[in-house]
Amino acid sequence: MTTKSYFASSVSEFLSTSTDIVLGRLATRVGTEHSGDEANQIRAWRIQIDLLKGSLLKLNAAGWGILLEMPLLRLGRRIDVIILVGDQVACIEFKIGSKRYGSGDVDQSVDYALCLRDFHAASHGRQVVPILCADQAPDNHESLEIDFIDEVAGCLCVNGDGLSLALNAVAELAQGDQMSWVDYDASSYNPTPDIVSAARGLYAGHSVREIGRADASAEALERTSERLRQITNQAREEGRKVVCFVTGEPGSGKTLLGLDLVLTGNAGRVAGEPAALLSGNRPLVFVLQAAIAEDARDRLGIKAGEAKRQAQQALQTLLGYLKDHVEPTSNPPEHVIVFDEAQRAWDAETGLKLLGRASSEPELFLEIMGRLPWACLVCLVGPGQEINRGEGGLALWGEALTNAREWTAHVSTEALHGRDGMTGLLGGLEESALTLEIEPDLHLTSNLRAYRNNLHGRWVGALLNAKIADAAAIAKNMEHPPAFVTRDEHAMKTWLRSRQRGEQRVGLLASSGATRLIAEGIPPSPRSNELDQVVHWFLRPEGDFRSSNALEVPLSEFVCQGLEIDYAGLCWGNDLTWSGQEWVPRKMRAPKWQTLKKEEAKQYRINAYRVLLTRARAGTVIYVPKGDANDPTRQSSDFNGIFEVLKAAGCEDL
Repeated sequence: MTTKSYFASSVSEFLSTSTDIVLGRLATRVGTEHSGDEANQIRAWRIQIDLLKGSLLKLNAAGWGILLEMPLLRLGRRIDVIILVGDQVACIEFKIGSKRYGSGDVDQSVDYALCLRDFHAASHGRQVVPILCADQAPDNHESLEIDFIDEVAGCLCVNGDGLSLALNAVAELAQGDQMSWVDYDASSYNPTPDIVSAARGLYAGHSVREIGRADASAEALERTSERLRQITNQAREEGRKVVCFVTGEPGSGKTLLGLDLVLTGNAGRVAGEPAALLSGNRPLVFVLQAAIAEDARDRLGIKAGEAKRQAQQALQTLLGYLKDHVEPTSNPPEHVIVFDEAQRAWDAETGLKLLGRASSEPELFLEIMGRLPWACLVCLVGPGQEINRGEGGLALWGEALTNAREWTAHVSTEALHGRDGMTGLLGGLEESALTLEIEPDLHLTSNLRAYRNNLHGRWVGALLNAKIADAAAIAKNMEHPPAFVTRDEHAMKTWLRSRQRGEQRVGLLASSGATRLIAEGIPPSPRSNELDQVVHWFLRPEGDFRSSNALEVPLSEFVCQGLEIDYAGLCWGNDLTWSGQEWVPRKMRAPKWQTLKKEEAKQYRINAYRVLLTRARAGTVIYVPKGDANDPTRQSSDFNGIFEVLKAAGCEDL
């Protein structure tokens, strides 16, 4: 019987199979699938198998299932051992010869368990216990108490003699029917990489399929990716100029598609020609540049300066690109450009301020790329993401295209007509005003970011559209609460710290307009030009006070947009309060709050919270301060109203 794992069977069969036969099956698989120091690996496996057999013989384990070297990611990571103990999953990481329980080894063990919980179908809803077995380490039997947080226990650290004790502790938890090792081994594994990990993987030459999911949502993503490549190649072969609008809710994979287009294969090239991803979001660009530069330095051994230069070729800032090529004689080298967050393109008034030309950003891009014999501009568009004055949305692109008829727009019907708070490409135009190709595959419908709550985007939309009953109904159909809510800052941070395990990151978020949170002990966010602080926030590890995991400094919508984190603590300010019927956006005009009247300004404030509410991949806790009845800028009644409407919309009280 062929199995995904290198060896899989019942425990009784494993115990009756000679160690040499088990080793032979492991060695055969590793020899065909990987290269490396196989002799040392086989020696470690022999010790590991003997330890497992000796431990299992002490237990009533014959009916359990066992899987050795279970592939976890399509990039080559494998879990050493899975033991199915009734309805419990024991996930074992061996460190043969180790005399200590290293913190990095503990993190690796927990991270494997978290990946099973989140992305492995047969582990879904099961309790997973990570076990680190350092066979030469001191006894650590007092660590065998098992406590779960969101179905994953803390790591049990044992030596070779203690392995049977750890498995017995897991067995004492088993209550349901014995899981089938056949079904478990055959079950699908569909990881959803965060955007930083995706950038690193794509830059290393892996495809979207290799680094990501293998389910229907990933198939749709791959169809879109393939269609974009077809359009690009056709434009090159026929000498045409095309603009593609890729739409989807926050977290649907738009930026991942853009990175795939410019990074996969030969970094920064498409169809053999130079390509680049541009973003007006400088924090996003700098974080991704730093991430792939660090990866290239560590993986390839190249110098930091060269690694950074290579990263900057493929990922650039919008304004820098425009300044380089705004002069009519300065043609760009890239025939393929991906414009991230294209709905945030600025209008002609802003163009005059920034570049001295009364042209909108879409007009400038079509003019600059129009100088080339062929060009493909891919615009990534998210609804309700405009957060700055002068950002004109998709309609601004429609206006620019009416005066650039040599360009063909490839667009979905959703982007053409608009939906869910997004103005369509046509705006008030007739379809005949543009040269159009309708492309259904250019609209993404799945939420890849909120992998534990795929209805999360719909819930956020209903909440911020003041459709509280609709939000509550959506929340009832969600497997997990859309968010937790608390009035206690310490409780929020405790909840977050308990979930900072393995490689998962936690962090604080707060609106840029929530200026009075400082009185609650919440400092202001770094500004969008303080890029080193933002890079450290996203990339530095636990233990570094600059890291998001330190829970010291929040990020605002301006510096976290386009990026993501596993668990977020959103500090809700009173710049967006609840009237009883609708949201009331406000701005601090010291010494008091001023209610915003202009529809555009009101929408920017609501969109800020849309960005903040959609940053977390695994879960969000919202902290609503209690305020101070004696402080007119921090009225308790304002915060009470926010707290109550969040609960009414389906948030669960922490």
